[in-house]
Amino acid sequence: MSTTYKLSATLEQHGADVRCVSASSAEVSKDCRGDIVLTGSRDRRAIIWTRTNGSQFSSTLELGNHEGFVNACALLRSDGAPYAITAGQDKIIYAYQLLAAEGSITVQLDPKTSEPQPSRTLIGHTENVCALDVGPHGQYLVSGSWDKTAKIWRNWECVATLKGHEQSVWAVLAVDQDRVLTASADKTIRLWSISSPAKPLAVFGGHTDAVRGLTLLEGGESFASCGNDGNIHLYSLHGASSAAGSAPIQPVQTLSGHTSFVYSLTTIPGGKGELVSSGEDRSVRIWRDGALVQTLTLPAISVWSVSVLPNGDIVAGSSDAAARIFTRDASLVADEATLQAYEHAISTQTLNQTQVGDIKKDNLPGVEALSQPGSKEGQTKMVKNGDVVEAHQWSAASQQWVKIGEVVGGVGSGQKKLHEGKEYDYVFDVDIADGVPPLKLPFNLSENPYAAAQRFLEKNDLPQQYIDQVVQFIDKNTSGVSLGGAQYADPYTGASRYQPSGSSSGGGGGASTAAAAAAPSHTSGPSAGDSSIYTGSRNVDPYTSSAPPAAGGASGAAASSAPSSRILPQRTFLAFKTANFGAIKNKLAQVNQQESAPLSSSELDQINQVIAQLEAGSSTGGLNIDALRKAISTWSAASRLPALDLIRCTAAAGTTTGALDIARDVFEASSWASDWPTSAPDAKTRDVNSLLALRTIANLYSDARALPDLEINALSLLGSLAETHYAQLGKNGRIAFATVVYNATAQMVGGMGKNSAAGITLGLVNEVLAHETEESEAVYRILVALGNLLCSASGASLNRARLETARQALGRVAASKVGAEQRIAQIAAEVGGLF
Repeated sequence: MSTTYKLSATLEQHGADVRCVSASSAEVSKDCRGDIVLTGSRDRRAIIWTRTNGSQFSSTLELGNHEGFVNACALLRSDGAPYAITAGQDKIIYAYQLLAAEGSITVQLDPKTSEPQPSRTLIGHTENVCALDVGPHGQYLVSGSWDKTAKIWRNWECVATLKGHEQSVWAVLAVDQDRVLTASADKTIRLWSISSPAKPLAVFGGHTDAVRGLTLLEGGESFASCGNDGNIHLYSLHGASSAAGSAPIQPVQTLSGHTSFVYSLTTIPGGKGELVSSGEDRSVRIWRDGALVQTLTLPAISVWSVSVLPNGDIVAGSSDAAARIFTRDASLVADEATLQAYEHAISTQTLNQTQVGDIKKDNLPGVEALSQPGSKEGQTKMVKNGDVVEAHQWSAASQQWVKIGEVVGGVGSGQKKLHEGKEYDYVFDVDIADGVPPLKLPFNLSENPYAAAQRFLEKNDLPQQYIDQVVQFIDKNTSGVSLGGAQYADPYTGASRYQPSGSSSGGGGGASTAAAAAAPSHTSGPSAGDSSIYTGSRNVDPYTSSAPPAAGGASGAAASSAPSSRILPQRTFLAFKTANFGAIKNKLAQVNQQESAPLSSSELDQINQVIAQLEAGSSTGGLNIDALRKAISTWSAASRLPALDLIRCTAAAGTTTGALDIARDVFEASSWASDWPTSAPDAKTRDVNSLLALRTIANLYSDARALPDLEINALSLLGSLAETHYAQLGKNGRIAFATVVYNATAQMVGGMGKNSAAGITLGLVNEVLAHETEESEAVYRILVALGNLLCSASGASLNRARLETARQALGRVAASKVGAEQRIAQIAAEVGGLF
């Protein structure tokens, strides 16, 4: 058998990062046995793979019960039965008993839907479950969570909770029948006794950043750890149980070689003491006797997880949505064509300067420098090949330089930003609350945005549910694809046209005006320039219906080039936020004097206080809108406009009133469920009030505190929306309607949405597609909403008849005048590919 690992197989079926892998050899029955790999992904699915022939693996079963990322997985045998265990962002651990069916692996299926169902559900963690390990002989399961605890599960019940870490528990390791190790973002590792879990037996130090992985070394009396400091530490367990209360135990050896975060560790069976590691530097590394013996470079930024099959094959899950198997067995190596394609993918990837350090192109040697052998495994050398700077890595096994990519030039503003002693391309200031200093969000273009987002949330003790918002903020401000560009201003509202555009943030550093997008209480889409309906500038006055045309017109916006990158899914909530508070305040006072049941002076004072808080950007604890709610329920329909408009603003900032109550109030104030009036004045009033009601509901999604209420009551809220007069709405009302539907799907696809509302949401999508023939903005937003639905966890269970209606409507859109717009043609094609 060779001493060098080579690619054996690539497992490709996930739609996002493969976050965790677990490999073993399972015997489900006498005629169903062999190598098995379990992968978990950010696409919310886990997949069971089995070896079919030689190096070939096939997807045997998809497990799709999780509501969020699948971040941890394990294989165990309990009472003689094999189980696949998955856990993740939804705080739940699922256990699926593996069964045999006609020589293949299956699990318990729902009798109605035939979908895989877990045999056991373990509930107890209050945050993302990010680590799992199995005790000897499957006697227990240990889990680690962002809730700063680890839990011991025996016979599917929690028998102990290990408390003491100050931050998230990123890794867990079952040492023996009674001892467990936990590793945390607090930079420490702790040894516990299951039988006496009140306090740790010992604490291990040495890491200078979050500890991400653990593995037991051969013999069982030593272990290895890895972390965000880029180091691998080796520790002895000998005498550790008597070290309670003493100074943290330090490592006996440190392995250095990774150039970024190290996420995962495992050992190779065979008695050679070999260790496998993976990390953010695109690599899997093999260590023996403290020395690096091989570096495997992958065509992905993050290699999240590694596991090893009984025959020594390595399984690695990475950020390019694939898991790869590497082998030393010549009979299991991939065919030559596959190897060449793989090597080409590696050699043609682009590496940012942040990954290789500062380089001066003019001082680099030419390709002739590659004739000199390297000094150690994994050594990197830059050479100039014409106008291209190439990165090559030394392979000690093959005694040659291997091209691992091409180095791109200057990044961001071309100037590095220093943060906590490290250089970054970007260091953003993120405001999360009034009166609180902004938090620093550092990011390098070479790293995975999810890794940077996790680091930011963890460091600042922010809820993990905001990870998508932070990632979107990073993408938006680092030259990524941006939805909601401001190339075109809506002539009614001044709001930005919602379309994809590639835009640069203009450099790294400084306070970002969009930083609130990453903050828990300030989540929004394109709201810049969303002018008040009272300004009479760049918008339509509801009383005169006059407005100057936007510069360039729609055709100019449509002519902008669209990026070729994927648009779906989208999780950014869109909002209508900006207002002329002076005009609103004056109009409220004027209307109040004319009403037969005016508000009291104290109620007007309350409203003025709300306006002052909105102008100051201070809504801590929520705004009191009781007086405004009274106004929209007691004033005449034609007089409700300023009160409704102010409620629209408060919905985005956060109020003391529940989201569903606000939605009910504005629906009633706009007479949403009533027949559309026939007289022109009444119809105009109805249209304006409906517009503001819809914008209010859209804005509710921008208040993070309202999201749970919106999730729980999604079916009721969207059911009320279904009592629609979409065809009677004005252009801007139709855009607002489409925005509400889009925001609902953004919540669903982001992992917070209620699946039971997906069906009625599809009906709303069809309602828009059936009637919209002119307003391209409404069409664009509703097509993104349709794409989100198809990408969501409930996409596969949507009503087939409604889906066929949507598919046919999509065809009509593509063939229509509005479908000629480049952005609409692009999203229509992408959505069509999902059917």
